[in-house]
Amino acid sequence: MKNRASYTTEEKLAIVRDVLSRKHSIQHIAKEKNIAPTLISLWKKQAEDAMEARFRPQPKGRRKLEKNEVPVTPQLRAAKNDARKAKIKASHLDASLKEAKSRISELEQQISSLVAVLGYKLVKARRPYTKRKG
Repeated sequence: MKNRASYTTEEKLAIVRDVLSRKHSIQHIAKEKNIAPTLISLWKKQAEDAMEARFRPQPKGRRKLEKNEVPVTPQLRAAKNDARKAKIKASHLDASLKEAKSRISELEQQISSLVAVLGYKLVKARRPYTKRKG
């Protein structure tokens, strides 16, 4: 099975420049570099699309809000920042919980093996039953 070749940005750019300058045809460059002509055509199309997007006229002034778009206020920005911090903290707590559960599992296995060696019967602790006052 053949491994796919990877090309650096500089290599792709040099090939596309050669094609766009019309020094050589796509077929000629493809044979020379041992690259599929369709791949070179794809790179050329991507470069042309990027150039078109770059030189498309941009509207002047501030961007107008859509009908349903909420303007960004300092309070909204602060709320989004707090939500992001809470999400990060939650992911850290989740990782800590997973680590603690893993450690508990390891300790339970060690206790079970010690109990087996000592010959004791392992009984899990239970909370005593208490009657509810009604």
